[in-house]
Amino acid sequence: MKRPSWWAALAAAGLAAGCASAPTDPREGGFFGGVAGIHSGAYDARVREREERLERLRAVQAELETERSELDALHQTREQQVAAERSRLARMQQDVADLSQTVDDLEARHGSGDQRVQELQTRLVSLQGGMREQQSSLDALEGVGPGGGADPAVELRRRQLEEQRRALQREYEMLLELSLELAR
Repeated sequence: MKRPSWWAALAAAGLAAGCASAPTDPREGGFFGGVAGIHSGAYDARVREREERLERLRAVQAELETERSELDALHQTREQQVAAERSRLARMQQDVADLSQTVDDLEARHGSGDQRVQELQTRLVSLQGGMREQQSSLDALEGVGPGGGADPAVELRRRQLEEQRRALQREYEMLLELSLELAR
């Protein structure tokens, strides 16, 4: 009778040794590895580690979503600014077209040899060329995608175009005054 208990003790020791050296990954350890993983706390540690990794990934995803939303809002703001600039330029183009008609009328009244009318026409042609360049630049700026909206170079270019439009507006106003003086 002592033999069976000795065999039982030896078998139990073998099982315990097998469990202790078995991997804690349930895909590799089999039944005894699973038992060892549960008793040693390795499974709980793996679960915690994976939950922590999942939380880190969710935090990164939330940060990226926030950043994307900010970039989208910035891009939308830039699009609105470009659209407003385009609208101001369109109004100015209509005003310049009206001024061109006025200059043509002045030329008919004063004659094509009048130095003041010629200067007015030359400056008007220059103004129209500047407005075409402005339009082309706005077209190029409008093609910038969402990621470009945050680019400081794009914002700088937009501001430069706005300032150029203001300069064109001042030139238009001076030409308008000259045409009014000639009309008297």
